[in-house]
Amino acid sequence: MAATAPTWTTEGEHLLTQENLRLLLDNRISVIRIPGFATSAECTSFTEAARAGNIKYYSVAKRIGYIGMAQYEYRWDRPKEDFFAAVPDAQCDLRDVIARCSFDPLQRLIDRLQAVWPNPVGVAREALGAYYAGIIRFASEGVDLHVDWAPVNAPHYAIGHIDGQLGWNFFAEELASGGETTVHNAPWDPQVAAGEIPKSYGLEPELVEGSPKAVYKASAGDVVLFNTRNPHEIVGGTPKPGGSRISIGSFVGRMPDGELVLWS
Repeated sequence: MAATAPTWTTEGEHLLTQENLRLLLDNRISVIRIPGFATSAECTSFTEAARAGNIKYYSVAKRIGYIGMAQYEYRWDRPKEDFFAAVPDAQCDLRDVIARCSFDPLQRLIDRLQAVWPNPVGVAREALGAYYAGIIRFASEGVDLHVDWAPVNAPHYAIGHIDGQLGWNFFAEELASGGETTVHNAPWDPQVAAGEIPKSYGLEPELVEGSPKAVYKASAGDVVLFNTRNPHEIVGGTPKPGGSRISIGSFVGRMPDGELVLWS
């Protein structure tokens, strides 16, 4: 069994409050939106800075550009030391973008979460060092159905101890049409054999068939958060002339002591 019964108790988007953040971590609501997270001028500044950054591309069918790094790429068949050794270079690439930008979306998001959450909020750390947080993506062609859940994806890392996981994205540039994200309320609970790497990207649509779903638009200037244990996907769209679907985001996990930790 790879998915469990639906868990949402209400529909629609919600504002950021302590109670709504707790409900989202518990997978009881579908989406939190922070409207007006950045001004139009700040969006333009970030977009221009990101386009001048060190853009790399994932080896997946749909072309997805990114700046930074993802812990997912190091999760199973590589020593943890490789991940933490790569963090400084990725942080340097992000700092180069932020230095050309008029604000720091990652720090602003941490501050907004800390303003409503009673426990510490910050970038994840463990004995080997700090994680990387704040991956910039260029994803006009969409993203296939997938799920992100650290207790299964990264059980040997400190983040494997979380009991709730969110994804947040700040959207600096939206598409002319399309680009919506669909979140399916079918929480991932795979049966994992010893040594097995469960498939979590390019999932079969049968996994979410008949499940409740929430669809949200990536509106420039807003931040959207959702529970990433739910399978989710992004449809491709039509960019504005010379544009793309440009965002920056990370995961937010709740540790057993209530601390919120961020990583990408």
